[in-house]
Amino acid sequence: MLTREEYLYFAGRALDGMAGIVATLGDDRAGRKPQAPGANSPYALLTHCLGVVEAWAGGLVAGRPVDRDRAAEFTASGPVAPLLERCREVRAAFHADVLAARPAEPLTTRPPADFDGPDRELTQGAALQHVYEELAQHHGQMEVLRDLIVAESAGEGVAESAVGSAADGAAGSILGIAAEGAGWVRPERLRDGVGAKWRMVEPDVLPAWVADMDLGVAPPIIDRVRAILDRQDLGYPYRQEAVAEVFEERMRERFGWAPRSGRTRVMSDLIQILQVVIEMTTEPGDGVALHMPAYPPFPAAIRRAGRALVPIPMIRTPTGWTFDLGAIAERRPKLLVVVNPQNPTGRVFTADELRSLRDVAEEYDLTVLADEIHADLVYEPHRHVPFASLPGMAGRTVTATSATKAFNIAGLRCALAHIGPDALAGKLDRMPLDYFGTPDVLGRAATMAAWTESGEWHRDLMTLLRANRDRVTTWAAERGLAHHTPEATYLSWVDFEEDDPAGRILRDGRVQLTPGADFGDPWRTHARINFATTPDVLDAILGRISSPRRSASAALPRGA
Repeated sequence: MLTREEYLYFAGRALDGMAGIVATLGDDRAGRKPQAPGANSPYALLTHCLGVVEAWAGGLVAGRPVDRDRAAEFTASGPVAPLLERCREVRAAFHADVLAARPAEPLTTRPPADFDGPDRELTQGAALQHVYEELAQHHGQMEVLRDLIVAESAGEGVAESAVGSAADGAAGSILGIAAEGAGWVRPERLRDGVGAKWRMVEPDVLPAWVADMDLGVAPPIIDRVRAILDRQDLGYPYRQEAVAEVFEERMRERFGWAPRSGRTRVMSDLIQILQVVIEMTTEPGDGVALHMPAYPPFPAAIRRAGRALVPIPMIRTPTGWTFDLGAIAERRPKLLVVVNPQNPTGRVFTADELRSLRDVAEEYDLTVLADEIHADLVYEPHRHVPFASLPGMAGRTVTATSATKAFNIAGLRCALAHIGPDALAGKLDRMPLDYFGTPDVLGRAATMAAWTESGEWHRDLMTLLRANRDRVTTWAAERGLAHHTPEATYLSWVDFEEDDPAGRILRDGRVQLTPGADFGDPWRTHARINFATTPDVLDAILGRISSPRRSASAALPRGA
């Protein structure tokens, strides 16, 4: 017996495969019929398949009224982009219909008199099995149609690279499919991978916890890494400072901040940078101020170093999250850690908020560590302002960032620290040359490709993430959950107003969220949702949270 998620995976593969073919062929060729007996156009075939999904899953199973002209589907034609948009909408409704279906029960609506389908009494599960049968059959047919059309086009001198580029982008950003140039891949492939997010949960659990993405990697990054491996070129790196130069240029172009040349150090990750800064700017017992709740390894590293955590509490208001700096005056820390954009609330601090932090740093002569790893994940109309770019802050700020978060390469360790304070720069210069280690050549190459060649992929990513973010916001509002739309990141911080909601959701819904208690005991009623996945998987996650027992335990007949 297949689970619902397995059924949706295989049905989605067929539907995405057809949408990818239509996208790749583009407006010029998707509506073309090849010169073969009885052949149809890919455009018409995809239109027919959407009609099948709507009529069978939406009409016979879910009971919605469906106005369908089956004969017209086979002569349909038109521009590709609206068809791909319709495909996205039908796919989302199909996903919800499958989750709500009762496989053993009769059809919700009787088939019409001119019904064309299996000649037997059908259950809802059997009807959904027929939907998959149609999708799989027509996907195979469309692959043949594509090959014939491409061959005919080649004979006519049509350049492959010149056709369908606009549709490729539409398919990638709208559907999240693995169409040419899109870059998205099916999340379920990670079950057999090496990443913690999918491997550390049981096979029937959907992971929405650790902060990396299910969406694959930008093609330029893959190309750079693959080229190094193909050359078997894993010796000592040449020009280790090249990645630092790329960082400095990106800060100037993207954020209008000109880092001081020669002050950028390449390290493995931001936790290492935090630990180095703590050890070299404070003494045991000193205070380190940090907005709370915070990424759990940060307060853990502070306490492990024997320093005192000075919380800057994030405060939820009717209009969003703000913070209170009163504790700094009371406890006089030596180091101020500013995580902006903030994890887990998703806040992008305003100019006034940054000025208040700057004023505190000046008044109490604080070193500032600015963790800006989420800066490339800010949604319009918000703007990220580097803390070191504020008046008077360049000489007291260590800026820490990495391409790993926004470009999904956390396993290729590479982070950058720009050292503003002269005293700290001097201490680091006096340390043994290799004391801190160095990222490998693959991490450096991936980081450079992310920041110099992957802009188009990143723009498509932000389109998808924004849609997912808005989906979570709507879902939370419909259920009356306390939640503010994140201004950055792909993480939603939700108050379920119950103790340990993540534990209940894992037990009953088989979804792994990050427990609020991981961020501190005051946040036990919260959970963090990672929405950096494909829309259908996100819908499954939210469906399981909303109706946990039925959606997680019910299964569909094999092949349905």
